[in-house]
Amino acid sequence: MPFVRRCRLAWAVLALAGIAGAVRAEDDTPRTATYQVEHSLTVSDLPAGAGKVRIWFWLPDDDGCQKLLDLAVVDAPAGYQITRDAANGHCYLYAEVENPTSPVQLRTDFTVRRTSEHVALVAEEAGELTDVHRTQFAEYLRRDCPNMEVDESMVTLAQEICGDETNVVRQARALFDYVIDHSEHYSKSATAPKSSGLGSCLYCLNSGGGGCTDQHALFIALARAREIPTRLRFGSRLKPADEGKPGDPGYRCWVQYFVPRYGWVSMDISAADTNPDQRDFFFSGLDERRVWFSDGRDLDLSPRQDGPRVNLFIVAYVEVDGQPHAGFKRTVQFTEVRQPAAGQ
Repeated sequence: MPFVRRCRLAWAVLALAGIAGAVRAEDDTPRTATYQVEHSLTVSDLPAGAGKVRIWFWLPDDDGCQKLLDLAVVDAPAGYQITRDAANGHCYLYAEVENPTSPVQLRTDFTVRRTSEHVALVAEEAGELTDVHRTQFAEYLRRDCPNMEVDESMVTLAQEICGDETNVVRQARALFDYVIDHSEHYSKSATAPKSSGLGSCLYCLNSGGGGCTDQHALFIALARAREIPTRLRFGSRLKPADEGKPGDPGYRCWVQYFVPRYGWVSMDISAADTNPDQRDFFFSGLDERRVWFSDGRDLDLSPRQDGPRVNLFIVAYVEVDGQPHAGFKRTVQFTEVRQPAAGQ
């Protein structure tokens, strides 16, 4: 029988800050969708004589707009663990294999309910960032995070964009608009810059675009230059056209920025860039057609990896005899659980 276990994320940071949560406009009705998902990973191309394989694989969890209804570990090496990231709180499916003689398989089945979110920000009602916030959210104000470094050029650019504005909401909107107006997501056209693969603020700035992580890295560097706490979240979109079709949907990252009196506010710059009619919505909201898996970058995993800190934890991280290994493939197949129509 598959092992079933529930993972829940405790929002300790929000509790410490005494935040009431997201504020919705009265006419902004949230949309909810429930998905049953098969999530598989195959680790292959293992070198001859490999002694030890270590695998960290994405797991879903609860947050303010996501409810994990059940989780089954259907296939995994003996002795696997469900661990939790000490700094960011998300879960991992962790496994080790000694002396592998064939590809290593992992699979989870889960049901998740996702609700759209939109915060009706009113600039005049936002509080001021204080030294208490800066202490609590020091990790999300780091200026030395690789590929999101806040150097003098970022400070200067952020000053040019925001000027003497001190309101968090107005500054965030100015930076959001700047990134959209000065960069393109790679999917917009054949001539748009491709993803850097690194999530690089400088690549996005200098090339005029890239992947979602490039665009969000630029926003984060600029926001941190203005001392606005900002963090990255990672997941995948569940597009209607992909329902019932096994494949890899790729990943989508988004940003959360902290607004006193509102809390953490979600933003998807790449969705706003590719859906200009929803620009205002994605400044402070997310649709329900996605699932969240992990937070942060420049990570020490749990348990800690043998190699250096992980720049981006996307889908999985694998080590073979202490060295990073890129030979893995992910498959997702999902079905949306729809409520019967009225009268049926």
